[in-house]
Amino acid sequence: MARNVLPLSHYEAHKVLLPVRQGDTRLVEAVRIVVFGPHFPQRAIEPELMVGSEIAQQTSIARDQRSIQGYFLKVPPDGQVIRVRYGDSQEGELRERFARAKIRLLPTDCGE
Repeated sequence: MARNVLPLSHYEAHKVLLPVRQGDTRLVEAVRIVVFGPHFPQRAIEPELMVGSEIAQQTSIARDQRSIQGYFLKVPPDGQVIRVRYGDSQEGELRERFARAKIRLLPTDCGE
């Protein structure tokens, strides 16, 4: 079965603080990656946001369906492919590769 192409335009990356587990007050540093495109459909099959072979956690589509975000507990290596896919039916890949230098850091007073 051939996959339909999912158009992707660009991405942003931010350092964030996440709870270790739901309901836990302890925080861990993570990287939130947001990928933009003209349309990310809400479908029965959940989309996967990937950097290289790593799959993001807590993936969600924005209300306007023009972006998708997910969290990585380990910073992905430079040069990895950024991809969004819906199982075997639809997949998109950014031309731009992941770059650690593009990550927006946490403010120094964050988490105090």
